[in-house]
Amino acid sequence: MALRNRVALTNIGNQENVKNLKSSVTKVPGKSKRAALGEIGNKVNTLRGIEPIDRTSLLQKDKKKVTGPKQTVKPQVKVTEKPLVQRITEKPLVQPVVKVPVPHENNVVSLPPKKEIESFSSDLLAVEDIDEEDKGNPSLVSIYSNDIYEYLRTLESMYPVSKGYLDGQEVTPKMRSVLIDWLVEVHQQFHLLQETLYLTVAIIDRFLQAFRSIDRKRLQLVGVTAMFIACKYEEMYSPDINDFVYITDNAYSKIEILQMEMLIVKTLDYSFGRPLPLHFLRRYSKAGKALSVHHTMAKYFLEQSLVYYEMCHYPPSLIAAAAIYLAFLIIGNDDEDEQKYVWTNTLAHYSTYSKDDVFPIVRETASIIVNADKSKYQAVKKKYAQSKFMKISTRPELRSPTMIVIASVDKKAV
Repeated sequence: MALRNRVALTNIGNQENVKNLKSSVTKVPGKSKRAALGEIGNKVNTLRGIEPIDRTSLLQKDKKKVTGPKQTVKPQVKVTEKPLVQRITEKPLVQPVVKVPVPHENNVVSLPPKKEIESFSSDLLAVEDIDEEDKGNPSLVSIYSNDIYEYLRTLESMYPVSKGYLDGQEVTPKMRSVLIDWLVEVHQQFHLLQETLYLTVAIIDRFLQAFRSIDRKRLQLVGVTAMFIACKYEEMYSPDINDFVYITDNAYSKIEILQMEMLIVKTLDYSFGRPLPLHFLRRYSKAGKALSVHHTMAKYFLEQSLVYYEMCHYPPSLIAAAAIYLAFLIIGNDDEDEQKYVWTNTLAHYSTYSKDDVFPIVRETASIIVNADKSKYQAVKKKYAQSKFMKISTRPELRSPTMIVIASVDKKAV
């Protein structure tokens, strides 16, 4: 009943807002009726465009009022008005044209970057504006999309994972792979978001390379605590700490998890904003006009790469580019001419990676997928064998001759 009353109240409030807006919008000539949100936006924008002109006129009136009390100034103002009119008629409105458009030009200062982007993209062949259709939807913030992803690329360079960071530690790459494979199963049991799994692995890698005195007995504690932190960061309803104690079969207590949480948070300096491969994959799928099959298969490649230590040092944007490249290459037409254009100019433009940059990681990803049946780590494969993931891990394309050829290519030949 409470929800029904809320709906009724919101509908009444919306009707009142619409009535008020209709009376105000009709005053502005040349404006057509739109939805309630559209009217609010148009009303605010038009008033902002008109305000500078009214302010200048008010300032002029104030100036006249200030100079008015002086009697000596009044006859001078009246005398000077007549020759000004004659000068303006002789010179075709030079001064008004310079003064009046100044506020409008200041408001349009933010538009040139769009023209620069369009002109830059027009120089490249077959580069499309993938945000063109989203300009009418304010929730997608298409104006800031390119700036957001540029900022994400700066963040991934600020928080890198170095290659071979486990050298000299008691924790081995095999131990890490066993831990990540187990966390994939825990992630499924808790029904967590996709971002939580990627952030958990990122926290583990960054912590192990910064805090190099973790032994094998506390490695599982690090993994559980990393997921506990990732749940607080990503999930709306985070699992209770007792659930993590139960999932470890009471191997660690609640106090030990809280102590490890404090250690991880202080070691990473409270910074968990490193971008995830999933963020870039969504952008690339949009740029490449990927189908749901391509996107799901690319996610399967990404989660398989999480398990293996050899892939953890690559930037998230590069791993996502390799995943979508391999998905397009496998699930597509058999024509050689169309396979040449798998990595289009639009994908190269928005990913900032060329085909030569992506293909070495594509080869390593393909070798992991080809050997997935023989691997000891089967959590990701079992996960994507379910119907809700379109049974991607069971598709015959993953064992096709194309995949075998790509996996067998040497780095030197690329």
